Amino acid sequence: MRAARGILVFGLCLASYVQAQVVINPPPGNDTVSDTSEWRAWSSLTLAWKPVKRIQCAFTQQARWADDLTSFDRHFQQLELEWDPKWNKLVEAHSLSFGIRHTSKPDNRGEVQGVDRYLRWQLDYGLNLGLARWEVSGRVRYQRQVALALKDGADPNSFGRKEAFRFKGSVGYNIQGWKLDPEFAVERFALVQPEGWEPDGSWRMRLGTSFKPGKRQKLKAFIQWDGEGQYFPTEVGVPLAAVGAGIDDIREHGAVEWTVGFGWRYRFKSP
Repeated sequence: MRAARGILVFGLCLASYVQAQVVINPPPGNDTVSDTSEWRAWSSLTLAWKPVKRIQCAFTQQARWADDLTSFDRHFQQLELEWDPKWNKLVEAHSLSFGIRHTSKPDNRGEVQGVDRYLRWQLDYGLNLGLARWEVSGRVRYQRQVALALKDGADPNSFGRKEAFRFKGSVGYNIQGWKLDPEFAVERFALVQPEGWEPDGSWRMRLGTSFKPGKRQKLKAFIQWDGEGQYFPTEVGVPLAAVGAGIDDIREHGAVEWTVGFGWRYRFKSP
């Protein structure tokens, strides 16, 4: 129990620390700090099935709300295939997975309204370690997203390819006699930038729990913090045009997003 409390305290302290590192400065000549914090909500439904041993297929439908929970943001459908071999007794599981995600994002602002649609594919490598009541895991992901259709009828190729590497580590603790075991995770998003651009990325932290109401069911809940800082594509003294960047590529302020999430997962009986 003390160890679990330690995870909770550590997670809250780390969240406070990282949030303090996000620079949210006012525009030049303005002494007021911009309010760039926002609350979101995510809900998901996942259906999983193991056609053969060590291979798992999963379909996920997720809906998201943004703007302090006042507007619907997007929904996506994701199909994922995971291979989960057992290599030795110390390492509980390595895993390799491939996923495809289709996202629909309605945009009802401005003169032109409609729905943007995107397609993303991702490749993951995961590692889990079981140490007594502790479970430590890590994941490396490469993802690439392209546009299928844009609301203004523009050429989807004008959207370009959004690529990123993601590095995630998490730690959980199994509390004896308690079903809501805590888990804390930290993730770094490293965006793939054009040649000559400065590195860019963001941080994500999540504190959550899950339990099994049935043999093949799993419910999860979490609170999540996402933060990014200011960004300028070039070094000081280098013009934007020298690397093909523009004013729209500058991020004058940092931003913080808080997310509450709930998910239900059902695993069909394997043969």
